[in-house]
Amino acid sequence: RAAATVFTSGEHCPMCAAAHGWVGLGRIYYVSSSEQLSSWLGDLSIPPPPVRTLPIQEVAPGVVVEGPVPGLSDQVRDLHRRFHRSP
Repeated sequence: RAAATVFTSGEHCPMCAAAHGWVGLGRIYYVSSSEQLSSWLGDLSIPPPPVRTLPIQEVAPGVVVEGPVPGLSDQVRDLHRRFHRSP
């Protein structure tokens, strides 16, 4: 498990980060951060989620984390805008 690499479009939520750490998975690469998502949702007047977001490193400090990815995170932001503005 420790040799596994997880690739994801968005940074893990606290629950997923904890599970990742508990089972001993390896490195995480994410495109957009929880901080970015919170900012984007605020820009769209979407209320914050019911659970506070935390960086993965605060929840699972032993996990190697890479992200966000400049350029690709803009694409994820655009997906959120389209989703929240769709009828």
